[in-house]
Amino acid sequence: MREIDINKILHRWYSVERTVMWLLALLLLTLPAPLLAESVMITADQWASPRSGESITRFERLNKLVQALDQSPDNQILIRYAEGETGTLWAEELRSWLVSLGIPSGRIVLNADLGQSDTIIVETSP
Repeated sequence: MREIDINKILHRWYSVERTVMWLLALLLLTLPAPLLAESVMITADQWASPRSGESITRFERLNKLVQALDQSPDNQILIRYAEGETGTLWAEELRSWLVSLGIPSGRIVLNADLGQSDTIIVETSP
């Protein structure tokens, strides 16, 4: 009768399991950007510093979102903000900066649906 070496079986199983996990990770990296797009939250404190085109591009996650938009010509940028004059001015200023940096205004949508007045959320949407 042949002996079963449980250690060899377990070693092979874990090897297969690791391979599958790596393949899944690689698959996630190859998915289209819109499926992986994250929303970017900008706080009032972050926005309070003097602004220029260069300072806007320092928002690293916002840059990644814009790059994802470049790869998906059918998507838009959604700027979510709080209702009221302050939220509206903030969202319109951000939209103006994005347009000045080359994003077509037709691809930017403003949505006053946040309850918090001290944040603004930027995300991509189909």
